[in-house]
Amino acid sequence: MNYTELIRKTVNLEPIGETPFALLSAGAWAINRQGASLEETLRLPPETAAQWLFEGYTLADSAISWVGSGYNNIVIKAVGGKIKWRRSGTPDAAEPRLKTLEEAGGLNPADVAKDKDVQTVYETVKRLTEKENGQRLVGGSMWAPFTLAGLLTGADALMRSVYKNPEAAHKVLRAATELYLEYMRGYVEAGARVIFMADPSASGDMISRKHFEGFALPYIKEAFKRLKDKTPDIIAGLHICGDTSDRLDLIAESGARIMSLDYKVPIEKAREGLGGKIAFSGNLNPVTVVQNGTDEEIRREVLSCVEKAGGVPGYIVMPGCDIPPLTPLENLQAISKTVREYNDNRSK
Repeated sequence: MNYTELIRKTVNLEPIGETPFALLSAGAWAINRQGASLEETLRLPPETAAQWLFEGYTLADSAISWVGSGYNNIVIKAVGGKIKWRRSGTPDAAEPRLKTLEEAGGLNPADVAKDKDVQTVYETVKRLTEKENGQRLVGGSMWAPFTLAGLLTGADALMRSVYKNPEAAHKVLRAATELYLEYMRGYVEAGARVIFMADPSASGDMISRKHFEGFALPYIKEAFKRLKDKTPDIIAGLHICGDTSDRLDLIAESGARIMSLDYKVPIEKAREGLGGKIAFSGNLNPVTVVQNGTDEEIRREVLSCVEKAGGVPGYIVMPGCDIPPLTPLENLQAISKTVREYNDNRSK
């Protein structure tokens, strides 16, 4: 079976006897390895970016190709905010777009698709989808509403409002949800079928389970439901940095079909909390193992992950977060080789 079939069967929790390997995002890695920055790439023909991405994910042997990964903050630019481009890696939100939370109602989601950089990303999705020709799913990612709201207002302001002004917090979260949906709509229309949210601000390192359930989860659910109502064959995925061990049961009901685990979450806990409910992926340390590990260290950690996953259907070997741009290709190929050998041995 090709990678599209492999990922779909894995996400459907079918006992296929084969474990996939896929990168999580890694757009900055795939582009920076060509000697270009993300900003420079947006000024090139979309066909060029699509070819670079196709080459990178093919060489790494990733079961998913990603577009736009690393461009999350261009949505903030599209609605009038300021971002700071980096020569290597992803751009930052330079300052909060909103001076007060009450200004959230003035954000216009329609501005997102009008942005020329966003349009270039969509055209790249289309070109990469054509190159993959059904052999591999194309994915896109964006900040989840809670994290995006914190970038729009300033994380401290959002966190304070959760305690002191919940109504204002929900107003910003509703606006952020509409921005997420408007941005990802273009991905889906261009052919992407793996649609991820990244929600680092919603981890157990940042907010309690109670506040996750009250302020982050409802908007994750709403966004995924609305996307899937319109395009039922999309695969919705969620990545949350940090420790999410205390909220895995909530995540299983979020509408996500893949939960991407940080390296802080033990695979055994994920298997217990998510196994048989939704697919899960991770949790290779993206720096210590994926970027800096030796072949033997990588092999040991990959085998540890698949063994701890216990053979349950629905596990995908994946870094525990986006990989650093300078990650050696050879290290990614070492992961892929280990996974292939594991699958071959299991089938004997």
